[in-house]
Amino acid sequence: MCDKYVIGYSISEKKRQKFNWNDFCSVCESEGFLLKMIDINSDLEPQGPFHVFIYKMADKLALAEYGDQNAKAIISKMKEYFCRHPEIIVIDPLDNIRILINRYKSYEILQKQLKLKDVFTPRFVEITSNNNLKNRTLLRMTGIKFPFLCKPLVAQGSNDAHKMMVIFNEQGLKDCPRPCVAQEFINHNAVLHKIYIVGENFHVFERPSFKNFYEKDCTALNTIFFSSHDICKSGTKSKWSILTEENIPLTVKPKREILEKIVKRVTELFGLLLVGVDVVIENHTGKYAIIDVNMFPGYDSYPNFFEQLISCIKKLSIKHKDL
Repeated sequence: MCDKYVIGYSISEKKRQKFNWNDFCSVCESEGFLLKMIDINSDLEPQGPFHVFIYKMADKLALAEYGDQNAKAIISKMKEYFCRHPEIIVIDPLDNIRILINRYKSYEILQKQLKLKDVFTPRFVEITSNNNLKNRTLLRMTGIKFPFLCKPLVAQGSNDAHKMMVIFNEQGLKDCPRPCVAQEFINHNAVLHKIYIVGENFHVFERPSFKNFYEKDCTALNTIFFSSHDICKSGTKSKWSILTEENIPLTVKPKREILEKIVKRVTELFGLLLVGVDVVIENHTGKYAIIDVNMFPGYDSYPNFFEQLISCIKKLSIKHKDL
């Protein structure tokens, strides 16, 4: 690559520090790329030209999706710029990312189009009403039993997107914020598999998660309020992640070939280069449940992330020239 091949980026300082962005600068320089920061609040035209545009702005996308005028203006400006410059490789397309802002919509795509043997997305339903009798009927019609997970409808862009609950009984329905998504709880032996994808490559991290819950727990336990960032953080030791002895033998390791199929299908469905998939393995069936899909996840522990990202950019640039 010549030294005029420019990668523009719009990523917050906090995220750059988390990603050790200086290392990316070094990788780009060694590969002949010029890395240039973009100010999305200013006119984009004089800041260019760019060959590649990388951004992480889930907060702006979420705000725009739900009516914030300033955020809508920024996203609109970016869309117009990309339309004027179809030669730019955008990582990742705005319209593809927007789908992941709304949990219900992303679950709906998975439910209708996943079509993989032994892989599924748990039952789900959107709760908007304050009438708990109506909500109970809705849950029953969808086949969702207690306990279930209650997740914010907005999946990205703020800490609130990670504030969730395990609801054990009808009394707990009052704890659900509206709007939200009720998702069937899958017993998975307190192990979450986080798949971080970079193009055709991926790496799997095993994280702690919730222990198994049973019918008897629905009368004994009250709503559990938690942050998915906390309960699933590496090294976390929560009382909710401790398995009973009879459950321990049920734990199984994921099969690489099934994970490969999940990665291929998810990237096809959502059209994203940088994406994360949260998977659990149902303990009594061995089936794989996709419980969330996330845009541009945290790659801070991903081995050789920047090298793989540059490799993807090179491949995309070659394809782009051939079009």
